Amino acid sequence: MDTLVTLSPLEVERLLITIESSQQVHRRHQYFLWSQGALQGFLPHDILVVGYGEYDTPGFRCEVLARANIYEDRALLREIDTLVQAMVDEWQMAGGLPRLFSADENGGNVAAKLARLGFGHALAHGMKEFTRVNAGFFVFLRMPQAPNRRHAYFAEVLMPYLYVTLYRMLQAEQDAPGRRLRPGIKLSCREAEVIGLIRDGKTNQQIADTLELSPLTVKNHVQNILRKLEVANRAQAVAKAVKARLISDSALT
Repeated sequence: MDTLVTLSPLEVERLLITIESSQQVHRRHQYFLWSQGALQGFLPHDILVVGYGEYDTPGFRCEVLARANIYEDRALLREIDTLVQAMVDEWQMAGGLPRLFSADENGGNVAAKLARLGFGHALAHGMKEFTRVNAGFFVFLRMPQAPNRRHAYFAEVLMPYLYVTLYRMLQAEQDAPGRRLRPGIKLSCREAEVIGLIRDGKTNQQIADTLELSPLTVKNHVQNILRKLEVANRAQAVAKAVKARLISDSALT
């Protein structure tokens, strides 16, 4: 970046923790938790879109990582794909520098799309050293404030870790296809409600209060979810349900 960005000792320590914790990410649920945890201190966001493959080809794929329950909205996911491609185009025209966006109906193609979709402020950046088959592109949506040069600086600094962590995760999934969800596995409506509340950080007692169930009933639902998804804990269950798009938009209503 052209402008010098200074970090406090605390920020340096947090940055090192974020980088070190990225080395522990091998699975999708770990990537989700890392993006929702350590990464938030430098690139706060509600929705992270990761793109990989080769730009401008059918092989370029976008995947959404979010606490928000948007995975069953196919139309919105298609809109996100179009939005990301527009951001890729602007990023490439800018020479591979981080792109900062704010929703504005009159602020150009990307800004208008952000406004229409309700995604607010956004930052987009990719690994400019790899733009073909192994391209990596990252879009941070619904940032709590308009991104600035500090956010752009952190996107530059953390890009190698975002990229390597993404491809480590993809490789791990390729090497262990048995960890994916078996075809035909479905959650009941009540189980979908429970996993949706787990995703939102609720404890069993809070879920029981929200759904007017006993804590024991909630515990049984959680155990059934873990068994169906073939995972060991709640974090893994959320990540696998998100990937398989088992959490519908009506889960919390």
